[in-house]
Amino acid sequence: MDYEKEQEMNPINELRQEHEGIKTSLEILARITQRLDAEEETAAAGDLARLLDFFTVFVDTCHHGKEEELLFPALEASGVPKEGGPIGVMLADHDSGRGHVRALRGKLAEYQAGDRSVVSEIRRHAEAYAGLLRQHIEKENKVLFPIAEDQLSDETKNSLEEGFERIETQSVGAGRHETFHRMLDELQKKYCR
Repeated sequence: MDYEKEQEMNPINELRQEHEGIKTSLEILARITQRLDAEEETAAAGDLARLLDFFTVFVDTCHHGKEEELLFPALEASGVPKEGGPIGVMLADHDSGRGHVRALRGKLAEYQAGDRSVVSEIRRHAEAYAGLLRQHIEKENKVLFPIAEDQLSDETKNSLEEGFERIETQSVGAGRHETFHRMLDELQKKYCR
């Protein structure tokens, strides 16, 4: 197997690539929340709802699902402690992120019902969520993923890759991954250029 093919099939690299999409979504989130004050920007609220679906389905169900259901247990089996170690920190971050997304969803519903006073709360949760995920991604890319690359066998990595595909198909739905990437491209052109 050549190096490019090996890199392509590496489940840890797949998670890193997903991080790039997540970082793009956070940039879009910041731009959307800046526009919510403008009366004519009702489209921004609709786009924020679409982005919240991305956070729920792609970030949490798919990306975090791959980590929580497969990667973290594989790391634990290889001797990486859950409590007091990087896995426990990552799980706590995932829970905090879920809280911010729930709060954003609730405040967005209030905003769409006509309460413009919640814009500052939407921004506060959006900024907190973005900050949390940016730090989380750094910790995974610089600490957790190198541990995984070093400690997990090729057999375990192959098993992870198969499990990741199963999560994308069964938990997220066939083709949803690509649909979310097209949505991010669309929103990035709309808000970030």
